[in-house]
Amino acid sequence: MQSRPVRSLTYSGGKVLSVKETLIEEVPLEIIINKTQRILIMHTPLMSKELVHGFLYTDGYVSDIGEIMSCHVQTRRHPHGEAFVEAIVTTSVTPGNTRGPIPERISYSSCGICGREELEEMRRGLGRIKSRQCFSMAVLEEIPDKMRDYQPLYTSTKAAHAALLFDAQGNFITGAEDVGRHNAIDKAIGFCLLNKIPTADKVIVSSGRASLEMILKAVRGGFPLFVAMSRPTARAVEAAKFYNLTLVDLARGTNRIYSHARRLAEYQK
Repeated sequence: MQSRPVRSLTYSGGKVLSVKETLIEEVPLEIIINKTQRILIMHTPLMSKELVHGFLYTDGYVSDIGEIMSCHVQTRRHPHGEAFVEAIVTTSVTPGNTRGPIPERISYSSCGICGREELEEMRRGLGRIKSRQCFSMAVLEEIPDKMRDYQPLYTSTKAAHAALLFDAQGNFITGAEDVGRHNAIDKAIGFCLLNKIPTADKVIVSSGRASLEMILKAVRGGFPLFVAMSRPTARAVEAAKFYNLTLVDLARGTNRIYSHARRLAEYQK
């Protein structure tokens, strides 16, 4: 269940009234890797398998999707009744693996990387984007209106973030929603990995702002263009410039381009 009805009170017209709201779910996802590493992520229980694959790849636990040999996802309940999602993952031990034994990590829906060590692990092995795919601002400007058709969870709860993929012609490819912005990115990337969808000619769109972590995930995913619906952080812009990623902000029609504008057809004229 991705959402559930909750009773609340509202103040309207000088009176306090009882109303029913639909609220987004936030459920633990426990990833157990090779029976030795535990990762706990708070997420919306939707596309959990895609989230596991995307997270392990973008955070550097594996350097190639082929290193994930098996992934069994199931919903379980604690003895006191609380539901959680468990993912039992087996990975191969290859030189491509970047992490050593890590007993436990906890990531909440409001944040992703939790410290300097995690940030350095995400950066390790990242290369500059090499794609020469060209995009048009005229096409990108149509994306905010199109997004509404692919955010059913946001429509019902007004609390879900989305990561959506479009091609250079503005055609919708796939998308994911979650209570966390970084989770939505990982779900979309995981979907591409599992379905062998190329990313070098796609634009990834986030319903929120662009943070440093999200830029690093987009680079790991191989996207040449990142579109955000609100302002990026200064470090996100620095990272986009360094990794050769085109970063565009479409917040309220401002259409700001922060890095590598040469990928935009209008800039080349």
